Parts: sequence; C-alpha cells; structure tokens
Amino acid sequence: MSFLVNNTPQNTTKGITPKYHRQIWAFAWPMMLANITVPLLGLVDTAVLGHLEHSGYLAGVAIGSNIFTFIFWAFGFLRMGTTGLIAQAYGKQDPSDLLRTLIQSIGLALLIGIVIIANQAWLIPTAITLMDGSQQTQALATAYCDIRIWGAPATLIQYALIGTYIGLQKPKASLVILIGINLLNIIFDLWFVVLLEWNVTGVALATVLAEYIGVLISLGYLYYYFSSQSFTRSSTWSFKTLINRDDLSRFFSVNGDIFIRTCCLLFVFAFFTSQGAKQGDVILAANAVLLTFLLLISNTLDGFANAAEAKIGEFVGKIKNEAFHLKRKDVKQQLINFVRSALQWCVGFTAMLMLIFYLSGSSIIASLTNINDVQETANQYLTWLMLMPALSCLSYLYDGVFVGATQTRPMRNIMITCLFGIFLPLWMFTQPYGNHGLWFSFSVFMLSRSVLMRLSYQRFLQSL
Repeated sequence: MSFLVNNTPQNTTKGITPKYHRQIWAFAWPMMLANITVPLLGLVDTAVLGHLEHSGYLAGVAIGSNIFTFIFWAFGFLRMGTTGLIAQAYGKQDPSDLLRTLIQSIGLALLIGIVIIANQAWLIPTAITLMDGSQQTQALATAYCDIRIWGAPATLIQYALIGTYIGLQKPKASLVILIGINLLNIIFDLWFVVLLEWNVTGVALATVLAEYIGVLISLGYLYYYFSSQSFTRSSTWSFKTLINRDDLSRFFSVNGDIFIRTCCLLFVFAFFTSQGAKQGDVILAANAVLLTFLLLISNTLDGFANAAEAKIGEFVGKIKNEAFHLKRKDVKQQLINFVRSALQWCVGFTAMLMLIFYLSGSSIIASLTNINDVQETANQYLTWLMLMPALSCLSYLYDGVFVGATQTRPMRNIMITCLFGIFLPLWMFTQPYGNHGLWFSFSVFMLSRSVLMRLSYQRFLQSL
C-alpha cells in the first residue's frame, strides 16, 4: 500500500532542514487562501443585497447568516476530527481505516444535518428571536433561514470532505473546491437576485445549490483519487471492515472531545459579545470591528495549524504501524523537527501581523467603519489586538498538532480549564475596568491556552 505514503528515506540527523520549511509552506499557503474564501460567501451576499432598494434585505440575511455560522461552527469537529483520523490512517498505510473514517464522518454529518432540518420548526424562530431585530427584518431572516436550512447536510458533509483532503495532504484540492463553491454562489446570486429578483430567498437558494454542487465535486474528486491509487482493488478492504466497534468508539470519543472544546470556545466569544453589548452600542460595535482582526489572525495562522494536522497525523500513523517499528525514533525526530519548523513560521507571521496592526491598525478600522465614535473607541482598544498574535499563536499551532495526533482529551480539558479557571474569574475581578477588563480577561485566556498547550505537547512527546 505504498501508494498512500511517500516512503522515501529521510535524514533526521540534520535537525531542521529546508525540506521541512518547503513542506510547511507548500501546505500552508493553499490553506490560508482556502480559509480566506470562507467569509467570502457572506461578502458576496452582502454585495448583491447592498444594492437593493432598502437595508432590510441586508439585515435579514445578516441575521440568518450569523445563525448558521454559529450552528455550523459548533460542528467543526467534523472537519478537525476527520483530519486527524484520516492523517493517521494515511501514515499507517491502512486503506480500510481511511475508508472507515471517511464513511463514518460523512454518515455523522448527514445525520446531524437531517436532525437540524427536522428541528427547524422551533430552531429557526428561537434563534431569530434571540438575534433581535425589527419585525420586517425578522420576517426576511425567517424567509432566508427556511431555505438555507436545507443546505445543512451539504455544509456538514463538506466539513468532513475538507478534513479528508487535509488528512490526505491535498490542500490544493480544498482550495480549488472552496473557490469553485464561491464562484457558483456568485453566479447563482446574480441569476436569482439580480435577474429574477428573488431577494433573500434567492440568496439562500444560491448558497444551498452551491454547497450541494460542491459536495458532488468533492466526492467526484475523492473517487478519482482512490481509483487512480488502485484503492478499491486493495486486498485489505471489504465492506465488513467499515463497521468496527473499537473504531466507532474512538471516532465518537475524538469528535466528542472536540465538540465540547468548540462549545466552550463559542461560549467565550458569545459571552465577550454579550458583555460588550451591556456597555453600550458603541462598545459593541467597536469590539465587533476589532474581532475582524482576530479573523485575520486565525485565517493566517490556521494555515500552519492545518499543515501540522496533516503531517503530525502521518507521523503518528507511522509510529503506530509495526512496519515502522524499527524507525520509531527517526519518525519521532521527524515529528519534532516539523513542529519546530512550523513554530518558526508561526513566529515569523506573528511578528508580521503585529507590525501590520501597529502600522495600519487605525487605517484598517477606518476602512471597516466611518462612524467617528466607533473609530475612536476601537482605537482605544487596538493595543489588545496588537498583542493578540503573540498571545495566541502557540494555541493555534498546537491545536493543529493535537488534532493530527488525535490528542483531543487534553484539548478539551485545557479549554475547560481556561474558560472556568481563568477567563470567567478574571472577568469577575476586572469588571470595574469596563471594556479594558474584558479584553484583559480574553487576552489572558488566549495566553493561558498557548502555555498549557505547549506544556501538554511536551508530555505528548514523552508518551511516544
């Protein structure tokens, strides 16, 4: 089964070599671009609706999009968990394990999507009520959600498929497919909204169609990939091997840990937004502007985290493969060298982001809002964003390392500890300092994640 992994001997005695840097950058840049395409779906919808006769259309879609962003983000484990398990199967050269994970991930994504659709009668009204808005805006948001919800299975299945591409070390496939989905969305938006004048329903239908076509393209690519690698003719594969109790237990354990971790992170962002809102509309708007900087940070550094997910999973898979038993120390050293190389890239891009925020932070804020009060308020708290890349870069990288190694329990426990043991207590003690206290609590929360993830990584190395 050498078709799965490149088994070219590697010299591990030289430590970090240009080879590692080439591997990281070759993987990171497509994933950075792919990550940036994700918010483009919302930008396309905004651009089209922003030229209609009144702002209600835009507000309605904004509410609906935020609802689905929140829902789908909670199920991000379908991407991360799949990546780690696929990468390890890739490293072990185990096509049965790879197929098992792929089918289990797609099956779980389909099941969750169906459950979301089945609960739309109460889910949509409840979510729209919580988001607030005028009666007209809520009616338009409801019209959008009533259509968009039917795309839930496609969106979640795409998570699993993108995770598969990363695990198979095919980042360019992710990039091409996500760009294709965005192009389709643009075409359908122009057709349904501009030509047919279907406003919010046209926007929702455009997104749903683009997502389902994207799934078909993704599945077609995977079929082509497996066929070209003689995967289906492998003597180790049979349909009976797809259902294995131990593997199912591991699959749900990994994804369950990531789900809890993601819910905790979602709570932090929701709580942060809520506490900012209590301080007034200007603070709320200023914080929202500054959080767009955090999106830039995550989209950039996640490229290196994605590279770590794939390569660390491959290395751990090799360690678990008896064929590599005599080379265990060499593979472990490759893992260490790769993480050190990725860390160098993260530090470099962290410095670049901090410099950008220092030199152009105020200009970026001005480009995001022309409201003087919001601009002035956001600039008061800009220093916190300048520090954020340095505080959070290790947490992004080691998230990728732990996902690839399927060390999800430490990820879960660290997130719970940082939420209940650091963020909330600090927020309670810093309330007299207003929004500065809130940003301080959030910053220490991110720093604590970085430190604890680094310490946990050292324990992980000792266990190999």
